[in-house]
Amino acid sequence: MGSIINIFGNIDSNPILFIVMLLTIAIYFNLLLLLSFGTYYMVHFSNKYVDQNRRIRLGKKHIFFILLTVALIVIFVTIYHFRDLIWWLLRPVLWAIIFSYLLNPAVHILGKRGISRLWSVIMIFTFIATIVSVLFITITPILINEIKNLVELLPKYTIEASEFITRMYEKVEQLDNLSPQMSAIRDPIDEYLVNIQNKIIATINEMTRRIFDTLSNVITIILIPIYSFYFLKDGIHFKKKFTLMIPKLFRQEFLEIAKDIDKLLSKFIRGQLVVASCVGILCMIALFIIRVDFAILIGMIAGISNIIPYIGPIIGAIPGVIIALLDEPSKAIWVLIAFIIIQQFESAVLSPKIVGESVGLNPIIIIITLFLGNELYGVAGMIFGVPMVASIKIIFKHIAAYVIEGE
Repeated sequence: MGSIINIFGNIDSNPILFIVMLLTIAIYFNLLLLLSFGTYYMVHFSNKYVDQNRRIRLGKKHIFFILLTVALIVIFVTIYHFRDLIWWLLRPVLWAIIFSYLLNPAVHILGKRGISRLWSVIMIFTFIATIVSVLFITITPILINEIKNLVELLPKYTIEASEFITRMYEKVEQLDNLSPQMSAIRDPIDEYLVNIQNKIIATINEMTRRIFDTLSNVITIILIPIYSFYFLKDGIHFKKKFTLMIPKLFRQEFLEIAKDIDKLLSKFIRGQLVVASCVGILCMIALFIIRVDFAILIGMIAGISNIIPYIGPIIGAIPGVIIALLDEPSKAIWVLIAFIIIQQFESAVLSPKIVGESVGLNPIIIIITLFLGNELYGVAGMIFGVPMVASIKIIFKHIAAYVIEGE
């Protein structure tokens, strides 16, 4: 397994691996399909030599269950083996789908007023382009300046972090007149302070690396609106064509599953993006009031990380607290208080009103999903993992219902 991961670690320089992935998918699918149909015909053949009351009966529901299980196994195995390549290929498509989900209600509203779908999409994209242009002219220079200043000040922040930890270390070293019991805990404190220093430096470096990674993905940024335009313009056409490709035997069941998943994802994606935007803006305002450097950049990080359940708010608060701590310790306390208040407001007011019902997963399942998503795809896996698992739950819920009805 490690060799596969290493092979696909450099997908940009070896695009022929895409063909290898398709061939592997075909092999997996054909093997499992052959096994499924082989089992079906063995049962069908054996039934000829068995008493009618003891025959194994495979109805439409059972066949649908078998084929859907085969498809899910192929998908899971493929995603695991080719996770790096799949993410590289589908990254702009996934973001375009999110963008399309966000804009699709506006397209429907314009369509109800007699405007064609093409012109509805053009009008919406023109409006968005205008807003983005205004924001680009007003906010982008400030954001670029903040990123530039952050990069220039990284050495200074690293030195200040080291000096801060050193001062705390020296204070611990001065604790010579302690009792033996208190002296025994000094070594763990020393080790803890050293770990804090390393984590602060590592966090600052990781923030810088991710900023430049995002800015370097120009092709992805360009492809997202292009894909989104065609998803919105021809979405109904694609849906009809895809529906006709599904055998009539399973079409109704498939459409019911797709409808439930679409309802879940559309509500989750739109709601989470709106909530994340609100949280990001509130964090920016709070940081401006407290006079923390890089307020816009830190607010954006806080808003984006808020999409990740449970641990997202913690991740979003770390950069602001660290920057404030290196400037003035009292500011760090105010930043922490502000972020806690904003998160309480988000969980008590924003999310229930905007997102509504949750994805219907147990908190333990969500935590496991976050860890697995981070292991496979990093931050993106943590963001997309929860709705994907919720979709899988819907699929198995329908499968169970169909099998029970078919018995």
